[in-house]
Amino acid sequence: MSNMLREDAVGYWQRIRQFTPNAQKLILANVLRAFGWGIAQTLFNLYLISLGYSNTFIGSLMSINAFTMAICSLIMGSFVSKFGTKKSLILSSFILLLASLSQVLFPLPLILYTTAMLSGLGAAMFSVAFSPFMTKCSTPYERTHLFGTSYSLMILSSFIANTLAGLLPGIFAITFNFPLDSAITFQMALLVQALPLSLGIIPLVIVREGDYPPVAEIKPEVGDLEPVTQKNVRTLLLRFSIVNLFIGLGAGFVIPYLNIFFWEFYNLPTFMVGLVQGFGSLSVAAGVFLSPVLSTRIGKVKTVLVTQSLSLPFLFLIATIINPYVAIASYIFRVVLMNASGPVDQALRMELTPELYRPQMSAVSSFAWNFPWAISTLITGPLFDQGLFLIPFWFTLTSYSVSTVLYAGFFWKIEKKQQKRRLPNQVRTQ
Repeated sequence: MSNMLREDAVGYWQRIRQFTPNAQKLILANVLRAFGWGIAQTLFNLYLISLGYSNTFIGSLMSINAFTMAICSLIMGSFVSKFGTKKSLILSSFILLLASLSQVLFPLPLILYTTAMLSGLGAAMFSVAFSPFMTKCSTPYERTHLFGTSYSLMILSSFIANTLAGLLPGIFAITFNFPLDSAITFQMALLVQALPLSLGIIPLVIVREGDYPPVAEIKPEVGDLEPVTQKNVRTLLLRFSIVNLFIGLGAGFVIPYLNIFFWEFYNLPTFMVGLVQGFGSLSVAAGVFLSPVLSTRIGKVKTVLVTQSLSLPFLFLIATIINPYVAIASYIFRVVLMNASGPVDQALRMELTPELYRPQMSAVSSFAWNFPWAISTLITGPLFDQGLFLIPFWFTLTSYSVSTVLYAGFFWKIEKKQQKRRLPNQVRTQ
């Protein structure tokens, strides 16, 4: 066992050393963006509640944001291909910075709706451009570990931001003698996100587009996959879209409302809400960092299925046992298991998709996620306003279960088929 762990650690480090300068800059930009997003994740909904807005209104904002992301994702694939990935990432970062500052400084309904659409546009552009660019900046040898490391560091950054965000309103209240959890303290805390969002643009500016690593001839491993043929691209896009549809639908019911759930249903103070979300993020970072190791041993598809299946019982516990300690523990275990395979799934999508169609894969996947998310967020807001806090978790449990079954049905045999085709060639070249 110790030798196996040592081999895994050495192999992981060898792959990290293969990260190109471009990949390192993209990781840094994503980490800084995640820090700014982590502050807003904890505080923005609470800021709106402190201003007197209802959960229904907050749900409509999140729905508009998701609808905009979904619609824009459909056109971003071709836009990014023509405009360029680097320029798309820079432009989207400026858009997100402008939207974030505007919605905090001018929280009027019309401006909030406008900035929700603006941030949806920026997020769609960033998400469609980021994964294909990361894929081009890597080889199959280190790609899964690159996505895993990037996602881990992004989540770790969110942990620090979540924790800091929970403390900032109290710090500003004490420093400037404002009432605790007042709108002004939330506003001042949210303005801090402008710094990491601004700094995150710098690494993108110095990325060298066109400086991509050569594809080396390496020994195939369990998790390595080849792109599908061109005639099968449409089927691949459809299958991943259907899976994303159910995951996005389930996520929209609860994920945007978790801070409100702990703040209103369990009456946790703001700093505790930040700590809960922060430790959830920290746990995800550990899980995501280890998931590439698991994928090299059992394959990408099995890694996704195992981790997502194990997350489902914890949703059931949140929905059935009304206890803050059970809810917090279940939330942390669920978020770790459901998200641990995120970079593995992302790498799988990019590897199976021919390079020409990767922006389209990102675009279609984003649309399939955000469109149902926009619908489910509209449902949860009114339920929360009526005090029905647990029903959305049942919706999420059902939707996630369906997506897991479909994932198994669509992709279970892919790795086995490719390994069988590869085996004769490996034998002949040994």
